[in-house]
Amino acid sequence: MKAEANRRQIECLKCAASPAYFIDTYCKIYDPTSRDWLPFNLWPAQFDALDLIHESQLTVILKARQLGMTWLVLGYSLWQMTFRPAATVLLFSKRENEAIYLLGQERLRGMWRRLPAWLRSPQSTYDAASAWMLANGSVARAFPSNAGDSYTATLAVVDEADLVSDLDTLLGRVKPTIDAGGKLVLLSRVDKSKPESPFKKTYRAAQT
Repeated sequence: MKAEANRRQIECLKCAASPAYFIDTYCKIYDPTSRDWLPFNLWPAQFDALDLIHESQLTVILKARQLGMTWLVLGYSLWQMTFRPAATVLLFSKRENEAIYLLGQERLRGMWRRLPAWLRSPQSTYDAASAWMLANGSVARAFPSNAGDSYTATLAVVDEADLVSDLDTLLGRVKPTIDAGGKLVLLSRVDKSKPESPFKKTYRAAQT
């Protein structure tokens, strides 16, 4: 019993020190093909992307289907909430229902639920569709693209940023939420109808 407790303590320390170790070793993601939750075994490119997110205050990711980048950012959100209490994660998407989906049982909450019991931080009694809190004080909140600027964020995530009609306005509201030392991640598929969109300009500037 003592040996198992020591092993778990060592594993917790490894997870706290490395979001990559935590995600690759203990997180699961939902696979629509098998209709099951499978281990999130990171690809080399995902390890690299995670390092950039962890080391940078501002990150922009151009994603495609089946690359797992949204899952990767949600895994990093869960790591922040678990090992950096009391973290505040803000999840933005084009519409409120899409942001709530990121927060729900098929995404972030589902990933948390499938952690080993000894690693899973208990859930708070406060639990709503657009806000989810852990007992350690960490909270994740879901917003449409026209809200959420009244919080101080540890991590702010704008999903499908190229589909947000007025991304510049959203960024103008979200950027102050991370000015105290938080992080901002923009990620999106490409909207081919807008070759000069704010997201594409931001991505090109980051490449440069």
